[in-house]
Amino acid sequence: MTAAPALEATYGQKIRARREHIKMDRHAFARALGMTVDDITALEDDKKDLTLGTLTSIAGLLGTSIAELTPEFISDLDEGVRYQLPGDNPVIEGMRADTNYYTYNCLVRTRTVPKLVPLLLEVNVDDPDKAAFNAGHDAHEVIYCMEGDIHLKWGDPDNPKEVTLPQGSSFYIAPNVPHTLTTTKGSGPGKVISINF
Repeated sequence: MTAAPALEATYGQKIRARREHIKMDRHAFARALGMTVDDITALEDDKKDLTLGTLTSIAGLLGTSIAELTPEFISDLDEGVRYQLPGDNPVIEGMRADTNYYTYNCLVRTRTVPKLVPLLLEVNVDDPDKAAFNAGHDAHEVIYCMEGDIHLKWGDPDNPKEVTLPQGSSFYIAPNVPHTLTTTKGSGPGKVISINF
């Protein structure tokens, strides 16, 4: 995977610059936040964890917005490209109803397009009667059936619509539509490419 470039300015550097800009010393800043001067020094040197709650308090105290204290976006693309080598492919076991239902092989992602989530999905359950629905998700999804006959169920889990799609088929699922995939009964695992956006 190509290495993400370092941020030009960190949270700590931006906080220190804003504090100094409004002429507040570390002692006054620490006192107002209920921290020690050592805590503030560590925070501004990026050696102390920063929570969203603390960042919100700091922005309010410094009379600015969280956005102004957030490092500038730096693209993780190398002249428009980001790649991922096989050894850098995160694998997540998708458990449902105490079953290893899916295996998610995470394909390359980029913070340039954070809503784009491509996956090679191994469908491990080969019995549509054991289908376990998700609740839907906030992304659009396009799926291509690579291996095996995929049994798709969607809609109301108690009265679903369903179809069996052979290898080479593709389909789209709108946001927030409950759905589930299995392969056909007894056919073994299947594979699909899933693009969420």
